[in-house]
Amino acid sequence: MSSKGEHQTVPLSVLLKRELASEKVESPEISHGQASQSKKGEDFIFIKTECQRVAGDGVSTYSVFALFDGHNGSAAAIYSKENLLNNVLAAVPSDLNRDEWVAALPRALVAGFVKTDKDLQERAQTSGTTVTFMIIERWVITVASVGDSRCILESAEGEIYYLSADHRLECNVEERERITASGGEVGRLNTGGGTEIGPLRCWPGGLCLSRSIGDMDVGEFIVPVPYVKQVKLSTAGGRLIISSDGVWDALSAEAAFDCCRGMPADAAASQIVKEAVQAKGLRDDTTCIVIDMQLPEKPTPSLPPPKKPGKGVFMSMFWKKPSESSSQTEKEYCEPDMVEELFEEGSAMLSERLDSKYPLCNVFKLFMCAVCQVELKPGEGVSIHADISNSGKLRPWDGPFLCSTCQEKKEAMEGKRPSGDGRYSSGSD
Repeated sequence: MSSKGEHQTVPLSVLLKRELASEKVESPEISHGQASQSKKGEDFIFIKTECQRVAGDGVSTYSVFALFDGHNGSAAAIYSKENLLNNVLAAVPSDLNRDEWVAALPRALVAGFVKTDKDLQERAQTSGTTVTFMIIERWVITVASVGDSRCILESAEGEIYYLSADHRLECNVEERERITASGGEVGRLNTGGGTEIGPLRCWPGGLCLSRSIGDMDVGEFIVPVPYVKQVKLSTAGGRLIISSDGVWDALSAEAAFDCCRGMPADAAASQIVKEAVQAKGLRDDTTCIVIDMQLPEKPTPSLPPPKKPGKGVFMSMFWKKPSESSSQTEKEYCEPDMVEELFEEGSAMLSERLDSKYPLCNVFKLFMCAVCQVELKPGEGVSIHADISNSGKLRPWDGPFLCSTCQEKKEAMEGKRPSGDGRYSSGSD
């Protein structure tokens, strides 16, 4: 018999339970709900579950959740909803295994966002859209975002994580500096006589965001290069909220989670929208998606909100309360709640975002444009490192490569050539 200070053996019941559950915990059970109240009709949702990474195998599945908040019309939001996923997937080679596929997503998302913007501008559409785009593969969550819609995560222990960036000029100093360095101007609306009102905006155009898809009349220093964050949840699970600024102008992250605690995903989304509209009125399109990730064998009960919500309360949505016969030893072997950060990058520079060193060296093909995936003849492509003076380890003949039109777009986004036709947009949000 082992003494108290020696290593404690794992009960056979726990080992058997782990063995039986090993296949199930590979992928979470995902439930979701959505709700919206429309003011302008420019918010659009895209949801696609059970996508197959390898066609026909039925095992390598992933899910996509996205929110597009349009401005100056709905054309950019609709076009992005219809084309962005295909553009992202086109930038991921087909011969990658599961781990490589997940690791390639951050760069594929950058390429897909830029291609979608480039194709949209070729159609001479002057509208624009924010995008919050999420891919869930097993317990890995990858989020790419431009604009001021927001994605937040609450883990099972009640910790809140921000998975998107806010690209409002009013609150983002780095983006203001980037735009002015690229040739744009940042200031408030001048009503005459020196009076300035409203939020900080980019001129020409008057857009109060520094990143979006579309907005061709604002200038290409308003870039479509997304902030990307990738995290991995433990099997303790968590709840995700994706909402447009109609929600976040009224509610904090904590308030959004608290107001729907204990509710299933569909009711939670409706409650968040209801709370936001009650707080500020329906001033803008107000849209919300709620996604719950949990162990398959532990369904989400519909419980009334507790009187004193706090750390640990959210776990009740994902864990069944142990029966009196459950041993303390079994409880000790539950996987701890954890959110592991795998990747985070927000630079607007394509040479940094498409760098071939991270995390794989063979993602981009030698004779393929890294953005639009057009085939390149030998010597035709332009290295993304070609204009870097202090190359160091980066050589201009190293890939990835861009076609001539994508290289022109890269230069325009970095303020290295004039862009746009000088038109001014009024009323951009």
